[in-house]
Amino acid sequence: MNDITSRDMNVTLMRIPQILKMMPISKSKFWLMVQKGEFPKPIKIGRSSFWTIEQVQAFIREKSTQSP
Repeated sequence: MNDITSRDMNVTLMRIPQILKMMPISKSKFWLMVQKGEFPKPIKIGRSSFWTIEQVQAFIREKSTQSP
C-alpha cells in the first residue's frame, strides 16, 4: 500500500527566475552558492533544475536571522 499523504502531494517547485525575484542576486552568484553548498542542490527533472518553495524560504529565513 502507498503511504503518500495529501501533504506530500502538495509540493511547489520553483525555477531560477522565480527564486531570483525573491533574492536580489545574479544568476551566476546563485549557481556559485549552489556549487559551494551554501544553497541546496536542485531537484533535477530531465535537464531542468527545481527547488521546493520550502527550501527557498528556509534559506531566506536562515540568512535573515544571521548577524552581518
